Amino acid sequence: MADAPIGNKGFISDLDIRIFLRDTDPDANTLLLDQEFSQEELRTAWTLAVDKWNETPPTVSTFDIYTFPWRYHLLLQVTSNLLWIAANRYRRNNLKYQIEGGAVDDQDKATPYEAAAERMAARFDSWMATKKIEINVTLGFGWI
Repeated sequence: MADAPIGNKGFISDLDIRIFLRDTDPDANTLLLDQEFSQEELRTAWTLAVDKWNETPPTVSTFDIYTFPWRYHLLLQVTSNLLWIAANRYRRNNLKYQIEGGAVDDQDKATPYEAAAERMAARFDSWMATKKIEINVTLGFGWI
């Protein structure tokens, strides 16, 4: 049986994810003065991205976070997952309040985060469907 076609092998790091999100240091997040995502959130988003590939039919190949061969598309789905995590946090912590001279609504970010998450997930899903067809055809018929 022919080997499944794969992309550029190479482990993505936490730093790759943070750079992709511009979440590298507190100076980059002037409102938060901290990194937006914890190490645990990065790992969870990463694992869920690979799980999405593995659990979406057809099962043409399975990977773990160390062997997933398509770095760019993995970054898209990891980022989507992180934005969903953040959207849930912003939705849960949203409290609009009035202060003398104005109003504060600094946690009203769920909607734009969800929209960005959906766009990235859609790009990943579209690519994944095409890639799984390619692998399935190659495994069934060999290289053309």
